[in-house]
Amino acid sequence: MRWGEATALQVQDLRLGGPGPTVNVQRAWKRSPRGAQSSFFLGPPKTRKARRLVALAPTQVDLARRLTQGVSPEAFLFRTPTGKAWRHSNFYNRKWIPAVAAAMETGLPPRPRIHDLRHSHVAWLVAANIPLPAIQARLGHESIQTTIDRYGHLVRSLDSDISAAVQAAMGGRSPSHRGLQLISA
Repeated sequence: MRWGEATALQVQDLRLGGPGPTVNVQRAWKRSPRGAQSSFFLGPPKTRKARRLVALAPTQVDLARRLTQGVSPEAFLFRTPTGKAWRHSNFYNRKWIPAVAAAMETGLPPRPRIHDLRHSHVAWLVAANIPLPAIQARLGHESIQTTIDRYGHLVRSLDSDISAAVQAAMGGRSPSHRGLQLISA
């Protein structure tokens, strides 16, 4: 999720039971126009398709259960020690910078941004052969073109899988075979 979506999640957005635990992304933090009382407010996500259900892995469900234990449905899922919503600059300075500094001491070469976590997530999905339309829906991209433009280069790593699929579809024949084989359903 985008930072503004993840930090706007409330306990009531989670569905942790049943066969398919999900989180419902339906709001995001927005910056108020200049001169407004508060600098941020909750509004709709970035695009229409950014309103979405995101499937949760078992480890995410376990984390969500710990974060929501004894907390009201309106409480933010990710919150400060005093129970308030995280502001980007506050989280960045108090948590992110120290965590990155500690990771760099153990060998992390680049200085990642918070948004790079979203890109890493997509790289893992592409490496696991998850189709780009499924990734588009998970990320809330309005258009598949956005997904392809941003992450299409990662699909090149699937060339050997593509070649194997073509080879299997052609009945295992070598590429030098010049005949066509009709496949009946």
